[in-house]
Amino acid sequence: MVSEGATLRKLQILELKILLEFKRICERHNLQYFLIGGTLLGAVRHRGFVPWDDDIDVGMMRSEYIKFLNVCKDELSQEYTLQTFETDRTYAHPFAKIRLVGTEYPEPKYKAVSDQRGIWMDIFPFDSTPSNRLLRDIHRFRLMTIIHMCEIKYNYTVEPSTLLRRVLYLGLRWFSRPFSRTWLENRREYLFQKYNRENPGSYIYSTLCCFPSEAFEQFVELEFEGIKFPVPAGYTDCLTCAFGDYMSIPPKNKRIRHTPHAPNFGKYADICSVDEIRD
Repeated sequence: MVSEGATLRKLQILELKILLEFKRICERHNLQYFLIGGTLLGAVRHRGFVPWDDDIDVGMMRSEYIKFLNVCKDELSQEYTLQTFETDRTYAHPFAKIRLVGTEYPEPKYKAVSDQRGIWMDIFPFDSTPSNRLLRDIHRFRLMTIIHMCEIKYNYTVEPSTLLRRVLYLGLRWFSRPFSRTWLENRREYLFQKYNRENPGSYIYSTLCCFPSEAFEQFVELEFEGIKFPVPAGYTDCLTCAFGDYMSIPPKNKRIRHTPHAPNFGKYADICSVDEIRD
């Protein structure tokens, strides 16, 4: 019987395989991307995956993200599939995923409604926010509201953790009823991109965490699983905004994975090392 640790490591290797395909396309078309979230944290703190992490996160400025989606239609190998709310009408999120065809790793939130369940990596578009703090907080609240309304409209599974959250969820469920999926998606995309023609006070993506714009003025490379990837030059500020004291290892009860479901590796079940996925 394969141990849980060995299964997680195999999952990480296949996610790295997806990242290398993404990297290939971006380098061929001179598209700027960067590690973000738990993947950036892993590069800084572990020089690879956070040991309990089960996904890969990258970011792109909105203009680069749009270019990537366009070239990806022709460039992406048949081993993979691109998933966006435009290509998959069961998918509500405002960011893209690349999935490995022939595998399964369903996420609980939309396991019951989505046909695409392959092992994935996330690609987040970054957008500008107002420089004024009050306007920025209002902007974040509006985005949070419409993101949740989209998920409700797509029948994603949501389990509010407190009574107040349950009341808010029921309120949003009622409030979203008159609106179509298309209207909500168009409104969400408009709000995300509303301030992109202004000088950014900060950048935001779908987690609604804001990062100082100065952190993205330049990019450097850090090692992740023995391979160099670009990161924001101000990555310390990004990690502090996202995680606080990011160099401290959290207790075991805080080491959360995205999904408790066991992955199905399909034809990739025998891959066990990074060397097997590198050219």
